[in-house]
Amino acid sequence: MRKKTKNRHGGFGLQVLMLLFMLLVGANGTHAQSDCFEYEENVIIGLTETGMAASSLTIPATVTTVNSGAFSAAAKVSTLIIEAGGNPTFEGKLFGDDKTNPISDIQILGNSMTVANIQKLFTSLGAQGELTTVYIAGYSGEWSDIASNAVLTSDVTVTLPAALVSTQQFGDAKVYGRFEITKEIISFCGNATFQDTDDGSNMLFYIADECNKKDGYIHIKRVSYVKKGEGVLIHNLTGTSYSADLPVYDGEITGDDATNYVKNMLKGVTTATTIGKTDGDKTNLVLKNGAFHPTSGGTIGANKAYLQVPTTALAAREMLNISFEDETSGIRESNLPPGGSQPPVWRGASGYDLSGRLLNSRPSAKGLYIYNGKKYVIR
Repeated sequence: MRKKTKNRHGGFGLQVLMLLFMLLVGANGTHAQSDCFEYEENVIIGLTETGMAASSLTIPATVTTVNSGAFSAAAKVSTLIIEAGGNPTFEGKLFGDDKTNPISDIQILGNSMTVANIQKLFTSLGAQGELTTVYIAGYSGEWSDIASNAVLTSDVTVTLPAALVSTQQFGDAKVYGRFEITKEIISFCGNATFQDTDDGSNMLFYIADECNKKDGYIHIKRVSYVKKGEGVLIHNLTGTSYSADLPVYDGEITGDDATNYVKNMLKGVTTATTIGKTDGDKTNLVLKNGAFHPTSGGTIGANKAYLQVPTTALAAREMLNISFEDETSGIRESNLPPGGSQPPVWRGASGYDLSGRLLNSRPSAKGLYIYNGKKYVIR
């Protein structure tokens, strides 16, 4: 009995040791490239052999400081990623005094990195080196301290979420705003002007041009520039989530766009703003499920837009649907018999009925429907 008990305990102990070993190995693998760095507590002081040979290095969110010269032994690193939630301070030159910065791509994820530490990161890279692209997903504070940073030259492209881009530049860098849309129609208002350089087949921008009390539609017009401080609608034609990076434009808007913005009935806000049910002789409406609905008042989120129309144009309507204007021939009305040919590429969640309800598939009931800005009648 004693021998049997002893063996059983010995086997159990071995299993525990093996389990602990597996947990330690697994834990090491879950830390973001923790095997690439040499640490003193939460300070990166250098690179391991793995880090020296890596082409991409991810600094964990737990890191508080990266010492001067910590990457001096890097052999071929080209991408530096700051993990979401991280806000490390960079002390001195990252690659030391005698080595050119080989990093071409910086990605700052999340929104925890302060402007001061972002600036220290740019400064720590020393000479311009190979840096060409920077993506910053979020930030804390203002960009004024970075504007005069000479490290960012005209060879560098900085991309921010469109809502974060202001007229403040990053030295001579080219600045882009990343527009991301997961719904078919959203509203937007920004702190900078963007030029729509997308090919136009996936994401289109519109202003509200006219409210017709006879047909219950808000008519809109396409614009090629997303003007600073103006509300616009973004129409996603893909049927799925889509993003595009558009450059900041600092020139004068002329031509049709200039005329369209004069008549724009979309009111944009760049900070969370309280709006009432009415404003003088105007009624305020908010975008919901692809249509504009009168509001009883409340707060509209930052970087969004609401619709303001003459109260007399609303009559007793509960909503205003959106009539996407075809640039060449106006709104086209097409017959769509049940069981017949459907609109080109009818994707899920791309159409609406006249109540503003989103349709996940081609309808079969008789009626009038809106698909990609065109009216289709099922008889």
